Amino acid sequence: MVPEQWHTGSVEVPAEHAQAKAEELSETERAWLFHSEALWRKAHAIAATRPDLDTGDVYHALRTLELPPAERLRRGLTRVRVRPLAR
Repeated sequence: MVPEQWHTGSVEVPAEHAQAKAEELSETERAWLFHSEALWRKAHAIAATRPDLDTGDVYHALRTLELPPAERLRRGLTRVRVRPLAR
């Protein structure tokens, strides 16, 4: 069974709107924004080849890969404790 996707269309913003909003950000915020947009594009490309994957989950996985291994392990173990057992 393929999960229902929440967003399957383009997430493009008109260039003039995006540029105006980006100019209001600090250099650090702008760098984070551009990096995030690149990860979203990569997540959409990966999900396009695998209909069983959710684009948001792929984005989250790409973001998590940027964390140090110990932090990824800590977060994974924390999530396991609070989630109910699957049947």
